[in-house]
Amino acid sequence: MAAATVEIGKVAISVRLSFDGDLYACRRQPGVVERMEAEALDLLSKGLFVSGIDTPVASVTAAAGHRFVQESAVFRPPGSWVYRGTCWVGAGRNGLTLTGLLGYCLEVRAKWAMRAGECGPPETATEWCELFGTQLASIGGVVLRRASVLSLGTPP
Repeated sequence: MAAATVEIGKVAISVRLSFDGDLYACRRQPGVVERMEAEALDLLSKGLFVSGIDTPVASVTAAAGHRFVQESAVFRPPGSWVYRGTCWVGAGRNGLTLTGLLGYCLEVRAKWAMRAGECGPPETATEWCELFGTQLASIGGVVLRRASVLSLGTPP
């Protein structure tokens, strides 16, 4: 759905956010379904911002005011944390309204950048935090951009 990549110091970081579930979309004036789907994705992904990726409780916010509630965080060796939770969507723009409750998955991957030399990947969550925590904390936050594209005929 949305993603960002950044390299800071000796660490390359990728952040991906995906949603699962159904949304109710309503448009005041009828329009082309494919255009409505694209506009819905734009509205859902507008202003997505992730912070706290150096902590067990990452924060996800959106310009449209979606409410994200994290339910779990799991370390997946050698270099990723996967945060899962729910997202309440209640947003509107230009006559389009989205409402619903979605599941979300936020994956934060960190790995040594090419210039890091001989360092090996971490094997535990503690090692991961020790190796990447300072670099991740220095980021503060990441703005995500919509990464998915709908093709014509995609079912709603």
